[in-house]
This record gives sequence, structure tokens and C-alpha cells, in this order.
Amino acid sequence: MYYHGRGVAQSSSRAVEFYRMSAEQGDAVAQYNLGVMYWRGHGVEQSDTHAITWYRKAAEQGEALAWNYLGVVYRDGRGVDQSVTQAALWFQKAADQGSAAAQNNLGVLYRDGRGVPRSYQLAVEWFQKSADQGWAAAQVNLGYMYARGRGVNYNDTAAIKWFRKAADQDYAEA
Repeated sequence: MYYHGRGVAQSSSRAVEFYRMSAEQGDAVAQYNLGVMYWRGHGVEQSDTHAITWYRKAAEQGEALAWNYLGVVYRDGRGVDQSVTQAALWFQKAADQGSAAAQNNLGVLYRDGRGVPRSYQLAVEWFQKSADQGWAAAQVNLGYMYARGRGVNYNDTAAIKWFRKAADQDYAEA
């Protein structure tokens, strides 16, 4: 409530207080949210180390959003030694649980052959799953795959369809 200011004055620092109380009691969603607050420096001093600690705690309890963020951590080498292979494993776990962000992130790795063997077909499959959930970045990525005929037959009509879906969400890259 405090993070978004729903029914109360918006306060990132108050949100952190409540996330911390719940996180310390073992609530996986609160652990993930506290990790995000540290990652972004909202209501606390920015700390990759603290963010990763809370992401790991949430991930140990099966929180898919935390798995995706751990993938980002390893992909970008932020607070850890960079390992795109390790990132792919975290993205895969989250993608298998239906995380649209992770599905798109995994698709990018397959498209680019980073941390996994390059496979345009698998990239398209993951972009499709994410795009079907409304993830704008995946819609653009899928549009490009159709526009270039990678992993799918070249199809301008399909490419435009996906670019429009992303543009309808005001996604700038569309």
C-alpha cells in the first residue's frame, strides 16, 4: 500500500519497513519486494548485495519473480561475477512458472546465443508465450522475428500485428 500510495500517502521508506517485517517472518513475496527496493534504491540506500540476499531468500521458497531477477543479476554481472549461463538457468526456472519477463529474457538469450545455444525457434516460442501475456518487449521481439523470418516464416502482417500490440501499450521501441 505504501509503495503505491493506495489509501495512504506514498512512502517508499514506510513500504520498506513493512516489507522487512514480513520478509523477516519468511514471506517470499515480501522478500522479493524488499530485494527490489534495495536493487532500485527506493526507501533505502541502493545495495546490490542486500538485493541479492533477499532475492535468494525469496527464490529458495519458489518465488518466480525472484528467479527472474536473479537471472538479471547474473546476466548483467551486477553484484556477482557475470555468468550468462547461470542467468539462463534462473530465467528458465521463472519462465517455466509463467513469468512473462523471464520468458522474454530467455527468448533474448536463445535469439542471441548467449548462455544457451542459439535457437531462433526456441526464441520465438519464448517470445510468443511472453507476448501472449501482454509483455510489450516480447511483442516487439516477436515482431522482429516475423519481420526477419527468424524461427518463423517471414510475415510482415504478423510482424505489424505484434508491433501494434506493443505500441498500444505506449512501448517506445514499437
